[in-house]
Amino acid sequence: METRIHFKRYLEKYEEWLISIVTLTWSIFFQVKMGVLAVLILPLLLFGISGIIYIYRAVGRLMSKSAVQNKVVVITDAISGLGKECSRVFHSGGARLVLCGKTWEKLEALYNALISVADPSVTFTPKLVLLDLSDINCIQDVAKEILDCYGCVDILINNASMKVKGPVQSISLELDKKIMDANYFGPITLTKGILIFFFF
Repeated sequence: METRIHFKRYLEKYEEWLISIVTLTWSIFFQVKMGVLAVLILPLLLFGISGIIYIYRAVGRLMSKSAVQNKVVVITDAISGLGKECSRVFHSGGARLVLCGKTWEKLEALYNALISVADPSVTFTPKLVLLDLSDINCIQDVAKEILDCYGCVDILINNASMKVKGPVQSISLELDKKIMDANYFGPITLTKGILIFFFF
């Protein structure tokens, strides 16, 4: 947001500079006798200046729009700290959110928090999907459910992870497998499950 404000100020200064160049050019042409060279250069100069003004306005229009507006954004583990912040930022930018998490109550709480501060004319109602990435067997069905929400996915944020604190020797092989499922195999399976619908 700060970058957009600085860029807008820069464009305003640039527009003032262009206007001063045009007025200076006109005053020079009117002070000097309108020779053949001036008659030939004037249309080219005006055409160039109008092209620069057109590009300036086009860039201004593009900068006024959000880069994620109308994009479908899937956030796994949207109920965690980073996931919540991503959800808030993308939702305020006008993205179509699919929020995934392990606990339905926490997903609903996030949904209510997003809806309460959002402008309904700018934002979309988020979709909620239950997802546990450590359960590899259900991920293909969840990928289909995610795609059923909007029909496509533009951005996938694999935010979910599992952490265990403790001595390495006390962690069982089953827990190691569950950690690998949640942190590696689950996100890979979900990504492939979403991509497969685009290529086949």
